[in-house]
This record gives sequence, structure tokens and C-alpha cells, in this order.
Amino acid sequence: MRKADAADEAGPETAEGGSGRTGGRPVDKPLSRDEILAYYARTGYSLEHHPAHVIRRAHQRATAYFQETIGAASDLTPTQLAVLATLLKHGELSQNLLGRLTAMDPSTVSIVVRALLKRGFLDRRPSDTDQRMSIITLTEAGVRCGLENLDRSVDIGRRLLAPLSTVEQAMLLDFLNRICADED
Repeated sequence: MRKADAADEAGPETAEGGSGRTGGRPVDKPLSRDEILAYYARTGYSLEHHPAHVIRRAHQRATAYFQETIGAASDLTPTQLAVLATLLKHGELSQNLLGRLTAMDPSTVSIVVRALLKRGFLDRRPSDTDQRMSIITLTEAGVRCGLENLDRSVDIGRRLLAPLSTVEQAMLLDFLNRICADED
């Protein structure tokens, strides 16, 4: 392989002497449009086929459906409904366990719990066994709000997955759950 071909394979040169793949900045001479396009083509990158981009677009659609259906009626966010639904299913929980069950980091679950406390949907008290732990429970208003939005949420899921057959829907959810399982 010629030296120039090897340099082309490595990507654009950088001021640090490495290839553009290392994140360095290009040397003083700017790349031509043709050089940029040739490098871009070599990477195989395709925004419309990139998994993260496609998942983000599906998430945008799910969020739009949620806002049209539940957000407009109840002024809830998806994370707030996740907290209400989880407490409906499990009963009182520590804030820490609630965060784990809803896949929210401690900061996010704290913000969501605060918002729901402010709306009168939750109560928070110290644990009887560990004063450092907060126990979260639903108020009657929280129970009513959560229950009245469960069917709406199921309908949103159906609407989101409607372009797929029943088998494809099950496969998609299985695949997504496998991707998410790597985090645990």
C-alpha cells in the first residue's frame, strides 16, 4: 500500500499527528469538500440508520403521543406517570427503590417526587427503620390520577406500535429490553 493510501485509510491528519478518529483537530490546511465527503463515505455513517437516532425519533413520537393524550388532560410528564404507576403496583416504597424500579437516577427521581408532592399526589415520610431513608406513598388524589391515566398510557403504547404486527411488536420490545438490560 502506498504511503498516501495508508494516510487516507487512517482519516484526516490532525495537529497532534494522529488521525481524525482520535478526535484531534485538522491541521492548518482545511479539507476540501470532496475530501470531507470521501472520509464521511468511508466511515459508513448514516444518520437515518443510526440506532441512537432512530430510537430518539421513536422517543419523540412517544412523547408527542403522551403530551396529546395525558399531558394535555392531566399535566403529567412520562416520568411522573411512571412514579404513580409504580406506586400503584408496589404500594409504598423508599425513594431509592422507587428510582431503581423506574430507571431514574437519584437526582431525577427526587425532582419528580418533589413535583408530585407539590401537586398533592404523594406523601413522604422518614422510614421507621432507617431515618436516612424516605418512604413515598400515594395520596388519594395520586391514586385517582394514576388509575385514570393507566388506560390512556396503554393506548399510547398501542398507537406507537400500531405500524408493526403483533409478532413485530413483541420482537421490538424484546430487543429494546435486551439493550436496556446491559445497564443493570
